[in-house]
Amino acid sequence: MLECHQNQCHAHLEATLHLEHDLLNWTLRFSCWISAQRGYIRALNHWLMKCLLYVPEETPDGIVPFSPGRIGAPPVFVICNHWAQSLERLSEKEVVDSMRDFSTNVLHLWERDKLEMRHRVMNDNNMERKMKNLEREDQKIKKGISALERKILASGEENALSMMSKQAIYQNDTCKNSSLQAGLHHIFEAMERFAANCLKVYEELLQRIEEDNLVHERNRES
Repeated sequence: MLECHQNQCHAHLEATLHLEHDLLNWTLRFSCWISAQRGYIRALNHWLMKCLLYVPEETPDGIVPFSPGRIGAPPVFVICNHWAQSLERLSEKEVVDSMRDFSTNVLHLWERDKLEMRHRVMNDNNMERKMKNLEREDQKIKKGISALERKILASGEENALSMMSKQAIYQNDTCKNSSLQAGLHHIFEAMERFAANCLKVYEELLQRIEEDNLVHERNRES
């Protein structure tokens, strides 16, 4: 009976460990995916801007903000600039933070169960060996968290460490009472809002394209 219970506990620990790995990977891939899109449009816009001869206009109130449309640039310049500015305003921070919160709760659960398991297997050499293997996996998780911090920082997200600091991971008392189900629900709520904001951005971009095309056609006819 005891051996069966220990094997079940060990299986639960392994499942929690795999879940934590997948959560870290999910968070990182999502953040990198959005950053890659933003970086691509930013680079494309900068490349197009180099093709324009633009002299900043100074007024008593300061330099007039740059606008390709104001200087008569072709529609592709106007659209790409608007696209880049829209993506800069679009923030995925709420989604990434909710993923971090959920990952933190799972990690706290792993630490708690691991401690309980260690107390139970102190005199069992076989289970102690399994625990050492899990400890090595634990180190991989911590390295994964550090890698996630560095990569999100490199993507330019502000306050990237605010939710992933060691204090938040290992000492946050609110994690003890957090519901994993509620945390997962919060992730998808944040994703839903992010998707709605993305839809709004691209609807506005499409409207801008249609308006610029109409203006371009009228200018050609005149």
